[in-house]
Amino acid sequence: MTDHRLPAVEHGSSVWHVRRVLFSPGWLLRHALALSLVIFFVYMGRWQWTKGESSHGTLQNLFYGIEWWIFTAFVLYLWGKMILEELRPSAPQPADGDGGANAETTEQPASSLVLASLAASPPDDEDPDDAELAAYNRYLAALREQDRV
Repeated sequence: MTDHRLPAVEHGSSVWHVRRVLFSPGWLLRHALALSLVIFFVYMGRWQWTKGESSHGTLQNLFYGIEWWIFTAFVLYLWGKMILEELRPSAPQPADGDGGANAETTEQPASSLVLASLAASPPDDEDPDDAELAAYNRYLAALREQDRV
């Protein structure tokens, strides 16, 4: 007689990782939300379609029926995309030993990156010899320095 039991899943395996992620409480709630949206959108699409085919229906009802099914496809697409992103993140995480010190020195807050990018590219209509504009920019820089303190 053949033993039909499933093999034990090791904690380091990818199957264990998928089960741990997709069956977590947060993901179970997302699965339930996606499933309920799909059911609701399909129901609404069928309702609009039958309304459009009735004697009182219009072409607008038929297009609304198609629109609900497009919403269904959109929910399924985003649901699948969220699952893939959770299981295989697009940005690789650096290992503990690989460039840990390098990552700390190059990491900057988002606000300073935005300010640096704005300062690096002045507008095209800005005249570099405009004294009034230069005074106003110095005033703004002083205000920004006061806010930092």
